[in-house]
Amino acid sequence: MLKEQQSAFHPADTREFTIIEPIEVRSIIEAFDYLPPEVRRSELTRVDERILDQQLLSFLLSDSSAQDNDTAWADRVKRRKSALTPYLNKVLICVFIKLPGIHYTIEIDPESERVVHLEWQTI
Repeated sequence: MLKEQQSAFHPADTREFTIIEPIEVRSIIEAFDYLPPEVRRSELTRVDERILDQQLLSFLLSDSSAQDNDTAWADRVKRRKSALTPYLNKVLICVFIKLPGIHYTIEIDPESERVVHLEWQTI
């Protein structure tokens, strides 16, 4: 399991799986040069280990937050789909970092121990 895990699944979720070796989420985030240094050093708000099944992928690709003719949202969903589809039915580590005014979501492949997708939004 994760060394920094706070929650993995909703209590009603009965799926079982194992990551053979624990991964150091903090070191993966700190090594990810695409993030600003202050974000890489920030507290991890939440860390979830989850299987990216078809239902979750469909939810993540839904356009419920989109507005009509919102090309920026459509581009975001395309990038999300392209990044996450190869991980369908695999375990991913989802890391959330909330800072004043901005929220980061980072997806990590525990097998390769690398970031496979990053998004942020202003709040």
